[in-house]
Amino acid sequence: MMHLTYNRRNMLADGVAEAANAGLSDFGRAAIAEMNRAGVIVDVAHTGWRSSLEAAKASAKPMVASHTTVAALHRHIRAKPDEVIRAIADTGGYVGICCVPAFLGGTGDITAMLDHIDYVVKHFGAEQAAIGTDVVYSSRNANREWEKVPKRGPSRQSFEQLWPPDAFAGYPRLDDSMAWTNWPLFTVGMVQRGHSDADIQKILGGNVLRVARAALGEGA
Repeated sequence: MMHLTYNRRNMLADGVAEAANAGLSDFGRAAIAEMNRAGVIVDVAHTGWRSSLEAAKASAKPMVASHTTVAALHRHIRAKPDEVIRAIADTGGYVGICCVPAFLGGTGDITAMLDHIDYVVKHFGAEQAAIGTDVVYSSRNANREWEKVPKRGPSRQSFEQLWPPDAFAGYPRLDDSMAWTNWPLFTVGMVQRGHSDADIQKILGGNVLRVARAALGEGA
């Protein structure tokens, strides 16, 4: 799996933080064709809306937005509008709903996350829904290890400066409650909301495996 962009513009496409919202370049289309050939899943989680839409139309294999949210529920640059979700669904891919409160909006907790999952299931089908937490464990030694990385010279302004304000900054309760370690609670929440066992299995991992096999071959 490979991102086309990481928030900013590159030679392939525009990232989500680019206000221009331009589409794929010719090189981007060629890269997608090569990814399809080589068995690399196209991921547009950090790619702009127009570029994501054009990538879905260009990809001959299922592609994904591995960790994102639904713009119809909370309009954020890291979310995807219905048009893009539909295009991804039409490839046979999936949209993974993440655990970042600022991207989810609403209450910013598991309830909000489940609302986004429900929306994808209702409007696009359980086959197109997944969980892509985007919250990972960091080692207690992480800062010490980062200090070993050689310092780089001057660079352009960090992409974080382009990010919308985070209404949930400074709320550790939400950070804790949305950690990937609470995965069992995501399952319980879907059960409580009436999703079938078969659909829950797809959302928890079945759809990810299906897309991986489509990219890598049935022997994967």
